Amino acid sequence: MSLAYVSGTVTGGIIIEKVGRRTLLLLFTFLNNLALLAFVFFAKIRILIDPMKYGCLGALIIYGYTYGTGVGPISWFISSELVPQKHRSIAQSVAYAINTLMVVISTFTVLPLYSVIGSYAFVILYSIPSFISMLILFRYLPETKGREIHDIVNELKNK
Repeated sequence: MSLAYVSGTVTGGIIIEKVGRRTLLLLFTFLNNLALLAFVFFAKIRILIDPMKYGCLGALIIYGYTYGTGVGPISWFISSELVPQKHRSIAQSVAYAINTLMVVISTFTVLPLYSVIGSYAFVILYSIPSFISMLILFRYLPETKGREIHDIVNELKNK
């Protein structure tokens, strides 16, 4: 999975300036969610058909790749492209703090929830919030590639 993540990160670094941040983030967030849902599907069906456990492995590899290509790297710097220069450090700090809080919450809830409802825990903790976030991003996130900060901030003010 780490190899998939690293190769995804390299791919993302190559195509980000060609495709754009918004497109890359939305596309790979969608693919990332599909991989997670595929994992849940294969985890449930492997009870009936044992070789489907390899589908779980494949879904995790695809998840690592799609996360590395778009979701992971872009989320670390996109917030600084959406705010004026004087607010960048606070925006990055708040984004990092929220991310850290969500990692702690999900880390301590995924195993207890998994032991109760199985792989559906991933749907509740990751897929549903991610799809909701994706819809919000689709509606409000402007493309930042090749644009000046003041243009982006003005566009966001008008939304």
